[in-house]
Amino acid sequence: MPEDQSQDDFDVRLLAQMREDFLEESQEHLDQLNLGLTRLEENPHDVEIINELFRTVHTLKGTASFVALDKVREVAHLMEDVFGAIRQGNLKVTATLIDTLFGGMEMLTLLRNQAQAKGPENVDVTTIISSLAALKEISINRESVVPEQGGKIGEPASDRLTGELKTASLISETIRVPTVRLDNFMNLVGEMITSVNRLNNYSGRFRDNDLATIASTVTRLTRQIHSGLMSVRMVPVERLFNKFPGVVRNLARELSKEVEFTIQGKETELDKTVIEQMYDPLVHLLRNALDHGIEEPERRRELGKPPVGRIKLSARHWQNNVIIEISDDGQGIDPGNLRRVAVSRGILTAEAAQHLTDNQAINLIFLPGFSSAETVTDVSGRGVGMDVVKESVQRLHGLVEVHTTAGKGATFRIQLPLTLAIIEVLLVRAGALTYALPINSVWETLLVDSAAIETMEKNAVIFIRERAFPLMELSALLRGIPVVSRNAQVPVVVLGMAGEKVALAVDELLGKQDVVMKSLGEYLGKVEGVEGAAILADGSITLIIDVEFVLRNL
Repeated sequence: MPEDQSQDDFDVRLLAQMREDFLEESQEHLDQLNLGLTRLEENPHDVEIINELFRTVHTLKGTASFVALDKVREVAHLMEDVFGAIRQGNLKVTATLIDTLFGGMEMLTLLRNQAQAKGPENVDVTTIISSLAALKEISINRESVVPEQGGKIGEPASDRLTGELKTASLISETIRVPTVRLDNFMNLVGEMITSVNRLNNYSGRFRDNDLATIASTVTRLTRQIHSGLMSVRMVPVERLFNKFPGVVRNLARELSKEVEFTIQGKETELDKTVIEQMYDPLVHLLRNALDHGIEEPERRRELGKPPVGRIKLSARHWQNNVIIEISDDGQGIDPGNLRRVAVSRGILTAEAAQHLTDNQAINLIFLPGFSSAETVTDVSGRGVGMDVVKESVQRLHGLVEVHTTAGKGATFRIQLPLTLAIIEVLLVRAGALTYALPINSVWETLLVDSAAIETMEKNAVIFIRERAFPLMELSALLRGIPVVSRNAQVPVVVLGMAGEKVALAVDELLGKQDVVMKSLGEYLGKVEGVEGAAILADGSITLIIDVEFVLRNL
């Protein structure tokens, strides 16, 4: 191969790698830009925010030049000029200026996504360039105000140098790893856990001290490897949450509503893969909270509420899960309205609708196609696309539920596992087979006296702490096997999801176990009532029960 051709091939590979690095890093810069613009609008004279925004677009401009993304470079360059004019005192921060800068940020995001999809750089940027250039022209026509060194607007050279040096302790101490490599590593760790479970099973059967010692050591090391890999995959939800202030701000202006948006728990860590797939569901919930939850300022005054509505986005750890909540103090969801809509659209009969509990009526919003223009009018639009939100969360093996009080607001609570590859399950025996129940849906287990099982409207129920729970037989539900005669004590698992709970009767509780959930494959496809499969410690295969299916068959 000629030397010049070899060099050309090397240059092409180098440019491709540099572009991939830019696309990875640029998303973080765009998130910072989004959050910074919202903070700047609230604090128009904050020098630190202005300098941070200037540095962010400066970095985007410089790196885009290296990787031949000319339109990204051009837009970022004009935004850099605008931020430079602001910090020099030649431009004032106004709502119009912020709107234009948000437009620039959205254009940069569009160009970045197009480059990531390896499409041609054919987005029309003339409008945003004209808008940014107009701001630049205003600053040029004004008398330049140059602050003294170290003044409120300028950035002291010593601070800038210190910041650049700090950015350089960071580069030397970190390394970027493609997510696919971590995914492969996690799959291998999952297989290790399956093997360790089997090793412990054999150790218990043979009662060999040496084997028990080896099993204990391998178990400890595997847990440490799993924990270490988990920590590598974990990132703060701040990376996700920082995208939303701009979304809420722009929609509030569009709807002529006033809202105070607060975020809590940014430091909460979650699997990177989970975070990447949660953007769309959370955007949808935030838009619904603002569009159909928060009332107009005048209406809120009539109701005795502050004219400024409140929306809160929060995250926290709970056991081996992360809980994300979106709350608002708007008009809430009226279960009576939902019953009427379900009847008017032929989803339920009037008699069936009246038998729904309030929780069951509220959960109608998660039915596919429940929302329409009519629904938006009748039930304040709360059902729009909620089936999509639910599906997105369920793909991540999570749960979503809603708590609301009509006239006072609503809270959507999403429960997500820390990782997707390995889940904890409760093993139960029903008939001759062993099944697995996702532990994040298990509320409690107990033994119930057979005599305590009652019948209400031809359905079996049990009372737990004076509350009635429908009682279902797992074997009858999944396989149509008739209920066999019970001993004096019946093992029961209480499952819960989206505000609904059911008691599941089984033959034996076998304990908890970490398993690697696998799909059933293309041959079997989707099997009703089954979420996946896993290999157990004894080498047998178990089916993982779809809890939503159980609740649908109450």
